[in-house]
Amino acid sequence: MDRASPRNAAGTARDAIPLLRTPHVEQHLPEDRSTAMRASGRAGTPAIGHAALCVAIVILASSCAGPASRPAAPMPAATPSFDGFYEGHLEVTGASGGMNRRDCETDPRFVVEVRDNRFSIVQPHPRVATAASTLRDSTTVVYDATIRPDGTIVGMSSRTNATMEGRVVGVRMSGQIYGLLCYYAFTADRT
Repeated sequence: MDRASPRNAAGTARDAIPLLRTPHVEQHLPEDRSTAMRASGRAGTPAIGHAALCVAIVILASSCAGPASRPAAPMPAATPSFDGFYEGHLEVTGASGGMNRRDCETDPRFVVEVRDNRFSIVQPHPRVATAASTLRDSTTVVYDATIRPDGTIVGMSSRTNATMEGRVVGVRMSGQIYGLLCYYAFTADRT
């Protein structure tokens, strides 16, 4: 058998695929690519044209898709509203040194209207006011309070810097008032 013949009797895999011809050692290799393409039966232009067409399709397909969409930002949680009317009671829990606890007594009814999670308490001290008429205007304390989203109540009197604190849980409001001379606890339910 002649090894240089295009096909030998055994019919090797190399000879079965005509496009994958590999040169035999004795054959002369072309010096440039276009000669090699013509020798294999392919022209260079269609291969380049095919590659350009593929690149163009990829570019067009990616530009049609537009920018990648982002997941929507989560909506902020709505601030809970504690608005409404609350009715309950207020009691004296203590007095500072030198103050008679009976003089701290005030109206035991505790009624507030909460709007936009804010409310005010007007707290008169009638026993102190009757003891000294010159103190009548200064014995009424106003507390301005805010209910935070977690239900915490924080408040203060702008005139005396006395504070109040508490909490709203469900429909019940409760807390403490720390006046200059008197201390109170309050509990109220939303009606």
